[in-house]
Amino acid sequence: MHSVDPDTRVVVALDHGLHWGVHEGFEDPEATLRRVLDAGPDGILAGVPLVRRFEDLLDRYPDVDRIVTLDLFHDSTIPGVHEDAEIHRQVFSAREAARVGADAAKVALVYGREREEVLADNVEFTAGAADACREAGIPLVVEPTLWGSRIDDDLDAERIHDATRIAFELGADVLKCHYPRTPAAFEPIADTAPVPVYIAGGPATETDREVLEMAVDAVDTGAHGVMFGRNVWQRDDPAAIVDALAAITHEGATVDAAAAYL
Repeated sequence: MHSVDPDTRVVVALDHGLHWGVHEGFEDPEATLRRVLDAGPDGILAGVPLVRRFEDLLDRYPDVDRIVTLDLFHDSTIPGVHEDAEIHRQVFSAREAARVGADAAKVALVYGREREEVLADNVEFTAGAADACREAGIPLVVEPTLWGSRIDDDLDAERIHDATRIAFELGADVLKCHYPRTPAAFEPIADTAPVPVYIAGGPATETDREVLEMAVDAVDTGAHGVMFGRNVWQRDDPAAIVDALAAITHEGATVDAAAAYL
């Protein structure tokens, strides 16, 4: 066992359809949402319209926090196609987030773009979202990423550290960042952040154990929790993964102890 912060949490990200359309394992929004809610996470992350459409369902799970995504990014002008377009806009407001009972909101801050004006817009709406969320009484999660085509390694720890600092300076109340491979690389990021840091899951890993190893390493070195999407709802048994992650984040379980839930 390892010591954990009592506020560590497991959040399941469900905003992928907003950006990329239909995903394997997320073809039916309601069915996937029900499966995730039944798994018992601490929170979900989803687009404002999905939360609004299934508000009655979410009301049956009052202990599950609602974090809503305010922005959209496309890498093609054709839906579902992956190319090199840099389309990134805030499409929902803090006011809309409050209307659907959001406990927090989220925007991404994407570095490595080819076009400076895309980053400039992104920086401006991130700061604007922070201000609007503060007025609405909703914390803002900022997800700084290295997804742009100018960056060769999207898990570069030094660049992630810089990006998380900038995200805080723009008004983030919570940070969501990718885990840079090792505890030694992640520890300075978590240690020096003035706000809680969660890790993102990225694409589904090869094995369930890899998911647990990443979570244990991150929590051991200062993460306040995980915000995983595909590494939950693309697994064979999402409920088992959520139980295992909850054991890690809430109880300090080791990888072997958490794996017993699988």
